[in-house]
Amino acid sequence: MTSTAKRGIAIGGGVVVLAVVAFLLMGNRDGGPLGAVADLVDPEPAICPLTGVEPAKESVLERPAVAVKIENNPVAYPLSGLEDAEIVYEELVEGGQTRFMALYHCTDAPKAGPVRSSREVDAAIMTPITRILAAAGGNDAVRNTLSESGIVLVDETDSGEAMQRIPREGISMEHTLYADTGALRKLGRKQFDEPPPEEVFTFGELEGKSAKAATVSIEFGAASSSYQWDGDAWLRFDEGQALMSESGEQISVDNVIVEEHEIDYSDITDVTGAASTIIKDVTGTGRAVLFRDGRAIKGSWERETVEGPVRFMTKAGDQMVLAPGTTWIELVPSNEGEAKGSFSYAKK
Repeated sequence: MTSTAKRGIAIGGGVVVLAVVAFLLMGNRDGGPLGAVADLVDPEPAICPLTGVEPAKESVLERPAVAVKIENNPVAYPLSGLEDAEIVYEELVEGGQTRFMALYHCTDAPKAGPVRSSREVDAAIMTPITRILAAAGGNDAVRNTLSESGIVLVDETDSGEAMQRIPREGISMEHTLYADTGALRKLGRKQFDEPPPEEVFTFGELEGKSAKAATVSIEFGAASSSYQWDGDAWLRFDEGQALMSESGEQISVDNVIVEEHEIDYSDITDVTGAASTIIKDVTGTGRAVLFRDGRAIKGSWERETVEGPVRFMTKAGDQMVLAPGTTWIELVPSNEGEAKGSFSYAKK
């Protein structure tokens, strides 16, 4: 082939490339394919589905999340590992007290606890984010309920080094069990290996209507908690006292969601005779308020099936947009059930 012919082919090829680029540019005026090409050149960064932030390494996105039951009892303070959790649920248990369910996906806690026993409602709370639950056992009725729901319960008897007793001076033994979430994941993923579904939560800038909120107060019967906005995050308080982690830092969170439910008492009781609790309206809809950036966004929670996610919707019908970061979800009793609770917020 002559050099002249080669030049002709090169020029012709260049014209074709220019024509394609021009077509893409023109197409983009009407929302054409240029966006797809741009995504190939500069794709959106991968984010953790529970926080909306980029992971330290993308490989963690493919692993399952782990849920750990952590007590909320002043005799066990300070607590460990809550500051590392991406999502924390607070649920009502017997005696008007509360317990935490901390979830770890992109993050891990080498020492989370003290770990306490599971409850009937745990399966509905953690599904579909994960099915791996670390707890200090549970009675037969609870174990059966969790098993029927496909929950992989890892307790002290079968956890190996993933959960250990760490003696604490002046603290009784039931408050000394701690979990290593990385080790728990290795155990649990033998039976459940799915990462959390994407788009359960939406993250981004504050949108739509909101009201100023500087404090949030929550009543769970015998227990009360509150949050104060410090300009950067919500600081957590229990019974008016700062909730401190074992590291010496006060627990703080980027988003607080109050999710109201109809809560009744179950036939299961503890050693003192106090009845456990059940959530009657696991599916359906109810009142919800998102607190972020010192603002309150009113709306509702919606859930079609127990296997499906809870969606948080604004009054305008849009999905609530969370601030990228950590979220604490307060499962507060409404006035409709046997257990009563309440919440309020103020501008100052």
